[in-house]
Amino acid sequence: MSTNGPNDSGDERETPTSSSGGSIVDDISENENTTVFRDKRLVDPYTIVDHDRIYGRDEQLAAEAWAFRDNLDGERPPDLLLYGPSGTGKSLTVKSVAEKLKAKAAENGIKFDFVSVNFKSMESRTLDRAVWELGRQTAKKAGVVWDIPQKGFSTDAKYVRLYEIVEDHFDALVFILDEIDALTDLSLNDEPAYSRLLYSLSRAMAEGHVDTLISTVVITNHPKFLNNLDSRTDSSYNPTDIAFSDYDANELREILSRRRDAFEPSALGEGVIDFVAAHGAINEGDARRAISLLRDAGELANQNGDSVVTTGHVETANKSLLNNRVLEIVGGLAPQKKLSLYSAAIIADVNDGKASSSAVYKLYKTVCEATGDNPFTQETMCRHLKRAGTYSVLENSITSEGFKGGIHLQFTFTVPVDAVINTLEKSSSTFDSIDSSKIRSHARAILSKS
Repeated sequence: MSTNGPNDSGDERETPTSSSGGSIVDDISENENTTVFRDKRLVDPYTIVDHDRIYGRDEQLAAEAWAFRDNLDGERPPDLLLYGPSGTGKSLTVKSVAEKLKAKAAENGIKFDFVSVNFKSMESRTLDRAVWELGRQTAKKAGVVWDIPQKGFSTDAKYVRLYEIVEDHFDALVFILDEIDALTDLSLNDEPAYSRLLYSLSRAMAEGHVDTLISTVVITNHPKFLNNLDSRTDSSYNPTDIAFSDYDANELREILSRRRDAFEPSALGEGVIDFVAAHGAINEGDARRAISLLRDAGELANQNGDSVVTTGHVETANKSLLNNRVLEIVGGLAPQKKLSLYSAAIIADVNDGKASSSAVYKLYKTVCEATGDNPFTQETMCRHLKRAGTYSVLENSITSEGFKGGIHLQFTFTVPVDAVINTLEKSSSTFDSIDSSKIRSHARAILSKS
């Protein structure tokens, strides 16, 4: 049995050192208590906070609480439709109300809970995958095993198991269906997946699947998705609408001020709250982004060993946040848009950040061959790339490649190319069939011939 410790080969290796001369582990130990934060959870935009920390949403909170209280009276509450721009408190308010009701229900001996699923985060946005995810999250809330694999069982079988868990473990349950309009799959018929899901959930009690009080809260930025509901769904699903509007700078300032105790008493520099609120107001009044920016500025201060968060930290963190947002958009693009952008990114990566449309299209056809996709025309590919320009991923200009080369579009990335490539490769199993080193070699060959 070896007694050499973690290095089983027996060779002696030096402990990695930091720039200060000590070991990295020692640096971590020394700095573990040096932080500007007192309670960092308060600047996590996904933390469910108490009502007294929520500002500017009294009307919405009251409407949600009034609807949910039916659960305490043994009645099925109305379905709710929360709509408005991103970061305006839709998810936060309804989860805060649900948590409050859960505590009240427990006092009254009522087994109440809520299950929240964001459908935009699912790679496969089909009805089958949606039901499976609802089942998995419901089982987790119930404290039981979700024993249905993604494949090999019908959607009906997944519904049956979901309803069994609901019936056995809850007196009342609210399904919070976030960004449900992402379920646009039409593989079964002309009715979108979200329509079929809403029909099934809204009819679960009436059709005798459960005695549990089941209701839904739909959260969306685009309420017009209701126009595409099947006539059966439109008849059975009649939600109460609750609208949310953008926050202005003053409201964002108050929201951030109510989370000031996330930091140590003297850790926020003069004007930081106002500065973050101003950035948030410019960026569509998104409170989630403003809270994230305040947290990231604090993280940056910690990394720099600073004891006070300044507007300089905010400015630097904001640039990073904008890049991260762009990459999040990249990961959610449609398959052909991803392949087009990936081809352009590879060309740019081996060509000092620039990619001509002619070279990109040649590589794009090779990429499509590797993934088994049918390539679109060069015109369509370029249109996809121009659209990426609206997401601040790249810019395009017209360039001439001489008499023989003709005139082409030239694409220049405005975010780190390697980050775009990494994001795309991780975003879908489609890229598993692509050999990154070979595709780069092919890109260089294309450029050498042009």
